[in-house]
Amino acid sequence: MIPIALYARSDLTCIAIPAESGGCGSTHSRPVLKGAPVKVWELTCEPCEAYLSGARKPKVLRYDIDPKTRTVTGQSRVADSDPMWSSTADTVPLTPDEQKTHHLKIERGEQQLRALESVATLIKAGIDFRDRPDILFFLRQHQLPEDIIQGTVVCLNGHDCVAGTKFCPECGVAMAARGALPPAGDGAGDADLIDLEMLHPQSLKKLLRQRGLSDRGSKDQMIQRLRQAA
Repeated sequence: MIPIALYARSDLTCIAIPAESGGCGSTHSRPVLKGAPVKVWELTCEPCEAYLSGARKPKVLRYDIDPKTRTVTGQSRVADSDPMWSSTADTVPLTPDEQKTHHLKIERGEQQLRALESVATLIKAGIDFRDRPDILFFLRQHQLPEDIIQGTVVCLNGHDCVAGTKFCPECGVAMAARGALPPAGDGAGDADLIDLEMLHPQSLKKLLRQRGLSDRGSKDQMIQRLRQAA
């Protein structure tokens, strides 16, 4: 029998089903990637899957209850499956905390969609909403990303950054640095167009390697090496 994957609720970290209960007896743990537990945990152990899905247990009578009125609306015979597992990643049961905030996230998403439509309308009408504090306040209230509100600019190394930031969050280069990094093969004198003091050490190392120079040493030593080669 080919094992059918089951997906765990996000607050489950491990599970062990004894062999006498129908499981494999081993402990299955949520995988960890780069020091953090993965969001989607897929279990493909056939004995444990059969036990959790209720395939090897008698069916049970389950009542359908209206969540608002708490009245019984029907009943049916269903598999005696574990309520913390699902056969698809899209139908994984919510934790109690997620149930409390689920409708809030849906409402916030609808508000953000309306805010985005407002931004598109303003741009189409040629209105610069970034000079309007009242509009900016409205957009931030709906938690729109800053790159949408402020726009983006490109750092010297070609990374997109939110307008108004002082340093690139990816490479650390100062956004106020002048000029642009000259491509490999250009004259070394082009380094005079760049304010070397404002560059991140990684950017200085890139310039040195492009010119066939050593990229070792302190920032001051790398700057001196570039200026001597110019």
